[in-house]
Amino acid sequence: MSEGSHKRPWLAAFLSIAFPGLGHVYLHAWMRALLWFWMVVLSAVLFVPEDLVEGVTSIGDAMAVSADLPFEAQIALFVVIAFSAADAYWQADRTAGHETGRRCPNCGREVDELDLEFCHWCTEPLAGDDATSR
Repeated sequence: MSEGSHKRPWLAAFLSIAFPGLGHVYLHAWMRALLWFWMVVLSAVLFVPEDLVEGVTSIGDAMAVSADLPFEAQIALFVVIAFSAADAYWQADRTAGHETGRRCPNCGREVDELDLEFCHWCTEPLAGDDATSR
């Protein structure tokens, strides 16, 4: 994993709050993203009354209807969204701490697993035993 590809846990959580599953898409956890998306759909189908949904044709209508949601629907959707955000945060935090590969002893950046005898970031020579592994 290069330095620019670290996934930010707070961003994954924020995206999951905006729309459950979106934080997992950011993390490339496709199956988890689908799972959380369908959890929200299932919660809406089970807890939101049909008569509230029938007249919704725009986002403005959906926002107006959301004020009339029953308490059970609000709790169910809140729980799914909160767990989705927490799961995205934990997934991003867990994968950020598991870097693999060698590091340059001079600059500390990760070195590609190529047969190079120097760091491609700082051009310092790499000895076989000097490059640290994680």
